[in-house]
Amino acid sequence: MLDGEKGREVELEREGELIRGIKGWQVTFIGLGGVIGSCYFLGLGLSIQTMGPAVLLAFVIVGIIIYAVMTSYAELLVNVPRKGSFISYTKEFLGPQWSIGMGWAFWCNWVAYVPSEAVAMATVLVYVTGIDSNTFYIATAIGAMAAITIINISAVNVFAKIESGLAITKVVIIILFAILAFGIWVGLWGSEEFLGGSVNFGGDSSIMDSFFPNGALIVFTQMTLVLVTCQGTEIVGLAAAESQNPEKSVPKACRSVTWRLLGLYIIPIILVLLVYPWDLANDENPVFADIMNQYDMGFFGMVMSAVVIVAAFSCANTGFYGTVRAMYGLATEGLAPKFLTKVTKNGNPRNCVWFTVACMWVVLVLGLVSELTGALETLYGSLLSISGFTGTLAWIGICMSQVVMRKRLKERGYDPNECLKARVNKNLLWLPVAAAIVQTVCLVMLVIEDQLVFGIATAAVVVPMIVRYINVKRGKARDVIMLDQGEKSFDDLFPPLNK
Repeated sequence: MLDGEKGREVELEREGELIRGIKGWQVTFIGLGGVIGSCYFLGLGLSIQTMGPAVLLAFVIVGIIIYAVMTSYAELLVNVPRKGSFISYTKEFLGPQWSIGMGWAFWCNWVAYVPSEAVAMATVLVYVTGIDSNTFYIATAIGAMAAITIINISAVNVFAKIESGLAITKVVIIILFAILAFGIWVGLWGSEEFLGGSVNFGGDSSIMDSFFPNGALIVFTQMTLVLVTCQGTEIVGLAAAESQNPEKSVPKACRSVTWRLLGLYIIPIILVLLVYPWDLANDENPVFADIMNQYDMGFFGMVMSAVVIVAAFSCANTGFYGTVRAMYGLATEGLAPKFLTKVTKNGNPRNCVWFTVACMWVVLVLGLVSELTGALETLYGSLLSISGFTGTLAWIGICMSQVVMRKRLKERGYDPNECLKARVNKNLLWLPVAAAIVQTVCLVMLVIEDQLVFGIATAAVVVPMIVRYINVKRGKARDVIMLDQGEKSFDDLFPPLNK
């Protein structure tokens, strides 16, 4: 139906619906799994190389943003329950036109990123095994993508068990690195020659020059590198919507993911800066592995290299899950074809899976061809910033949806601090707005830094918006809400009290 002309159609009948097959503790680890990918280990080196020790400040800022996003998302998920991802909220509170742009951009982001993780796995395996063969490389990438496909066409509880196990493995390795790096710093083990840390508080350099070797402004111009490294936390919301006790598990998981991420990022980064000169960092080798190798701890260097394979597979697996649920959310809100709303008896949105996996396989084949012809570095180098741009839009959408929901509640005569079951701390109500503003500034900085990336990312947002605008004019646009059993719209949950 057309916006504002015939009202909004609410469809309740389904052939099936998403099954709550994920346990509460698995929700937290799935959220961690979406963040700790190969970009964590490889992208961290690039961030340190670009920003120097100031990368620590960048991660602190992003940590505050994550807290704002996750608490906002928890407030939305608990008080207006949906299984269709953040897109349901951007549609409800920001309007269908913005929602379709954000939703399709989020989908395009992961459709390109998941195959790149399969390629990253193949690259690391070639490095670790020493088998420098195009046949081995291609077979490994295809095998990784095939495994991801099989897992995600299975029931959701199968995905939860596998992904939470992979996430636990990554967390254990990061803790192991922290212990080893601390031992190197205090002189318990490692080579006799100490390389020195990244921050030099002595000599001729001031503290500012030492902490910001490339200037303070670079923290904001290159913030998208850090944002993309931390993106994926929103997937905890997608998983929580399918958890067995969402009212209890959602707020707990959203808060705990924030603090655990800060620990898993900030502590290792501090240790890296204490034992590793920042100008040695790069994106060609995992920085954790390079530190172990530099201090003659080659066995642990191999372990740190191998974990990149686990991280890439896990992040790709979680990304596949997240983008399929995002497409499902688009379809249930009338922003994607209706056939994508079909759900199997075992709770899997199968049509969304096949549609998404087909596009991912196309990207993988094109990526492998580009790799063999020497064009892959340019293609996939830009994906990092594109992912940062489109993923940041999703975070902005979550924050602004929470702000608009509270505004509407007040307009209808409700006190949000009394009627909401889970809510943002009343002393921090300014935080979602501040987080949205800071992220917007970072996107503007990206425009100044890389016009090509901005153009590609903008196309992923604008093209779906244009298509929908044309369909609205032709009378072909769907404007529906497809609610599962037990779900209610915002209007039903909070009817006006001041009529």
